[in-house]
This record gives sequence, structure tokens and C-alpha cells, in this order.
Amino acid sequence: MMLPRGPMHHLCSQLRFSLFALTMVALSAGCAAPQAATSSPPDVGPFSLESASWSEPYAGPEGVPRGAQRAILGIDPRTQGVTYYAHFPAGTRFELHWHEHAEYAVVLRGSLIHVLGTRRSVLKPGDYVVIPGHTPHGWEILSGEDAYLLIRRDGPADQHFVAEERR
Repeated sequence: MMLPRGPMHHLCSQLRFSLFALTMVALSAGCAAPQAATSSPPDVGPFSLESASWSEPYAGPEGVPRGAQRAILGIDPRTQGVTYYAHFPAGTRFELHWHEHAEYAVVLRGSLIHVLGTRRSVLKPGDYVVIPGHTPHGWEILSGEDAYLLIRRDGPADQHFVAEERR
């Protein structure tokens, strides 16, 4: 059944068009989301492993390799997804865990075994993996040299170890 189109319908149509037009203008101007006047512009690089600001070597909890470090390169203001370098010492293991959001990783240095669900793959510099959200995965760093990765997440950082869920 069609409802009669009165003045209210016309006003709603004009408001929808106005909102659409404003959105298009904002997007074309490169300002889809207003930022607070006090926020500083994001660092756009260039970034390098040699000049990265590394965290203190990790000492726990279980599941994360001792000595692991990360250097945060940026956080997406829209998704809160983090981009960072990760450093894992040779011969260590990052136990099976999963995240709410997808994760993307490129091996920069070293070699490792990537465990994704039940699949194990040897990764070397230049290799790239996509890890869907809610998918158990882990890293086994081969002995010989430390591994360095560039990692990007689609959402806020979180970590859920599979072994903890089985307890």
C-alpha cells in the first residue's frame, strides 16, 4: 500500500539529499571524519627497522616469546587498527592465538613457520600472509636468525590464546 506523499515526505527527501551532498563534499575534500583540533597529523614515514622505536623485550605472559618486541608505526583513526614491526628472537614460538579482526603480515627478515589453523607454512623474507579474524594462528621462529615482520590489523589490538580457552 502506498502512503500519500505530503509535505513531510518532501522535507525528508530534501534532508536525505542534503546529507548525501554534504557527505560527498566532505569526502572529496579528504575530510570524511572531522578530527579534533588538538590531534597531530599521523606520521607518514618513511619507516625503517634500523630507526624504529622498539618496545622493551617482552618477559611474559605465557604464549608470547620472551624477548619479542614491537615498534608501533601508526593506528588507523577510523578502525583503531594498528600497524607495527614485530621482532621475534630465533628459536622462539608465539603460541596459537586469534584476534577479533583480520591481520596481515609480511616477513622482512629471518625465516619462520606460520601455523594457520591446521596448516603449517615456512615463510621467508618477502612472503605475505592474510589471517582472517577468529582464526587460530601462531609463529615458530627458526633457529639461526631473528625474524622481523610488518603487521597490520583491521581493528583494535586484542589477543586470545587458544590454550587458555581450553582450560
